[in-house]
Amino acid sequence: MILAYVSGHGFGHAARVCEVVRALRTRRPEIECAIRSPLARWFFDFNLGAQVAHADVRLDVGVVQADSLSPDLQTTQRAYAALDADAERLIEAEVAALAADRPRLVLADIPALAFDIADRLGVPGVAMTNFSWDWIYADYAEVLPAFAPLVDRLRTSYGRATLMLRLPLHGDLSAFPHIRDVPLVARRAAVGPRAVRDRLDLPRDQRLVLLSFGGLGLALRNVPRLPGVRFLMTGGAAMGERLPGNCRVITHPEMTAAAIRYEDLVGAVDAVMTKPGYGIVAECIANGTPMVYTARGRFAEYDCLLAGIEAHLANAFISQEDLNAGRWSDALDAVFARGRRDVTVRIDGADVVADVLTSFL
Repeated sequence: MILAYVSGHGFGHAARVCEVVRALRTRRPEIECAIRSPLARWFFDFNLGAQVAHADVRLDVGVVQADSLSPDLQTTQRAYAALDADAERLIEAEVAALAADRPRLVLADIPALAFDIADRLGVPGVAMTNFSWDWIYADYAEVLPAFAPLVDRLRTSYGRATLMLRLPLHGDLSAFPHIRDVPLVARRAAVGPRAVRDRLDLPRDQRLVLLSFGGLGLALRNVPRLPGVRFLMTGGAAMGERLPGNCRVITHPEMTAAAIRYEDLVGAVDAVMTKPGYGIVAECIANGTPMVYTARGRFAEYDCLLAGIEAHLANAFISQEDLNAGRWSDALDAVFARGRRDVTVRIDGADVVADVLTSFL
């Protein structure tokens, strides 16, 4: 069994782990993969099928945010300090829970305590990420020194990793003693744009814009009415009650019934509006989809992702003020005029990672 610990910070970490699990199943269908993550089970069921083993286990905090654009540093520090104080109990509880069916390998994206658990179990602990929490928290320590001791303990745990599989668009990962670079892990559309519109009853004569602000959510109070533009979101049906008529919320049951995944939507729309996160940036690159992006508050990963956006995507920036005020037309007109870009980078990282993992077995 390969056991994957996945951060609950947004959907990006889980999305790329799901891509790796799919690649593993293709290569070695006899190998069981299990997920341990605080992220809701529906996400893994939706992307991998209900047969995936999942347990609600939280080994990190990430960044506590009121919404996807507003990090709360003090609450984040207190939350991780509380988790750190309980670290030994968490590690021992996981070791005990896994003793009867010990995994052959632990994959983590990127809870640091996963590598303490792998070490205690005596199995390889492999990391996959483009950033680690010690690097994010080290930046926060410059304005909130209480983060500093947490950074040291994170680096100690990361130092126990057998191997780091370093993704593109990465930051400082020097806490890991052994690093191997791999291509972009990204989900590419399997259903063509016309079929997506037909299956979801989306208009063919309008531009489609996907609003993608992650699992942390964003209150979009002033979605503008722009001629010939329809805005899409995914989520629960109740979200649609708070949105204007030119917005369509596509529910997960609708997507399941239509055999459509999120990356199919990314590939079908004319542009994505978002705050930069690895998952959505990678999917836009993999599908050549133009991006309108905004600032996301203090988060060290931002500059790494911005470099990828500039290098690989037709893009335009929108300030948070203009985003919240509904002044979207200039940015959208700019990306509509530039159109899609061809994919010029390798996006087979999931296959490469799967091969590396099976080599350990």
